[in-house]
Amino acid sequence: MKPSIVIIFLLISNISFGQLKLEDLQIDTTITGFHLAADFQGTIVYTKNGPSDIQTRNPTAFAFTIMENLSAKKAKKQLYKLLSMSEKAGYTISDKIEKDTTLNGNVCYYLSYKETNLQYNYQNFVFNAFVIKDKTAVIFTSGDLDNRRYYDKFKKTFYSIKI
Repeated sequence: MKPSIVIIFLLISNISFGQLKLEDLQIDTTITGFHLAADFQGTIVYTKNGPSDIQTRNPTAFAFTIMENLSAKKAKKQLYKLLSMSEKAGYTISDKIEKDTTLNGNVCYYLSYKETNLQYNYQNFVFNAFVIKDKTAVIFTSGDLDNRRYYDKFKKTFYSIKI
């Protein structure tokens, strides 16, 4: 059975919120053309059609959450937890790329991969990342179930973040 991307966003939202407020965060959410779909306790979710996609089992989507008191090591653990959940759910992981870098002078890391399940004809291109400033992190998660149609736009959206 396919896990819902909404469940993943809910899991991320159960982590405490940072001193950085949503209104302080600059992120260009227009790059994809997606619409605000939901705010799950501080995890802001965007999908192609907005709120109507939330009822969809696995919509192509991106989301971000602000988290406080998070080191790069702990933030990486969060991203690896998502990867581990996919593996435990029976997905095959391939094309994994990870990179430590910076974004506007802040610590940044991304983890991207393809998850597939041949039984369900399921293929998801994942780009997950974080940027940290003063122990406050912005965690960005995304899944492209449209054959990489939005993958590069998700990356550009993440790299547009200014904190």
